[in-house]
Amino acid sequence: MNNTSKPDFDRILKQLRQSADAMPWAARREVARRVAAALGDGDDSEPILQLVYILAGDRKWEVRTDVADLLLLLPEEHFARVAALLSEDTNSFVRRAAERALDRRRRGQQTTRRARQELDQVQSQYAAMEKLHGKPVAEKARKIAERLFDHMVGATVHEMRGILTPLKASTSSLLHHIDDGLIDPADFRRQLTKTTDRLAFLEQLLEDMRTYTQQPPLERCRERLAEIVDAALVMVRENLQAQGRWPDEVAVRKDVPETLAAEVSRHLVLVAIANLLKNAFEAFSNGPGIFRPGTITITARHASEESVEIVIQDNGMGICEEDLQEIMDFVPGKTSKKNWGTGFGLPIAQRNLAAHGGTIGIRSKVDQGTTVTINLPIEQDMGGKYEL
Repeated sequence: MNNTSKPDFDRILKQLRQSADAMPWAARREVARRVAAALGDGDDSEPILQLVYILAGDRKWEVRTDVADLLLLLPEEHFARVAALLSEDTNSFVRRAAERALDRRRRGQQTTRRARQELDQVQSQYAAMEKLHGKPVAEKARKIAERLFDHMVGATVHEMRGILTPLKASTSSLLHHIDDGLIDPADFRRQLTKTTDRLAFLEQLLEDMRTYTQQPPLERCRERLAEIVDAALVMVRENLQAQGRWPDEVAVRKDVPETLAAEVSRHLVLVAIANLLKNAFEAFSNGPGIFRPGTITITARHASEESVEIVIQDNGMGICEEDLQEIMDFVPGKTSKKNWGTGFGLPIAQRNLAAHGGTIGIRSKVDQGTTVTINLPIEQDMGGKYEL
């Protein structure tokens, strides 16, 4: 089969209907790959679907596995039939591939249902607002929400373009060098490293966007704050090291009583503290992978009978008053840390803590450092305090 020509699926279908052995099994695997490409392009015509069924019954398990790998591209009714067939296959590789596809389809359906439910909740809240306060107020609230959405999307698109433009230039440069036969291995490696870093940053941006848009869970458990802070420190250091950034020059001093606890959703508070600690470490960054010496101090105490206070203080570069005022709006997508900051870390922290009835306060002076104060209720919807 010519790899550069467009497949003649009618001819291939006729050939395989006459005899599967009329085509070598390696060529049948190539047909499966071509079918997957066509389905990915939105072509679910009858010859392509018939080829899926024929290849799903192929005597070579490798071909059947290829069909299992394209299951998610099939229309719903055909997906169910072919998945049922392959999930009972005699070969374990084929069965596992089919089970993976079934699991991904279920997760996708759950995501779609959750999105639909969340949209229905928003519409219900608008209807309740209109009933309680009148249509003009509800419409004004809708317009405010739409303006904020437009602002967030615009800021995020701006950040994505800042990633994609140099990425496009790097790949174009590499292609020209390949076409001209002017490949310098060292330069090729540098360009690929830059491309990999930018793709990783884009992936992080998308992950932060997804995290920011998720509704916080309602479950709360009593958690030791010292353990959450320790886990957050490990998370931040591992994250920075994975980016090739080693903050060994930054010392961390911690004074969080082991008995101090609060009723929280552990993951939400862990992510919030980790994001704030990451900002503290980056206050000592002189470049993408360079950190100057400095100190981060983490303390915690009872602020009152009903709340605890966690303070993260650094003696890093600090933030000017104008930037600090903008930061305190907690609008996602804005960042001054080009190439490694997505602008979602602090808004995610604020949202996660607000879900517990908590707050974030920030004080900062240029060249003197920043102090972030978290105030968090000890219990959710009940009085008293926890001591372990």
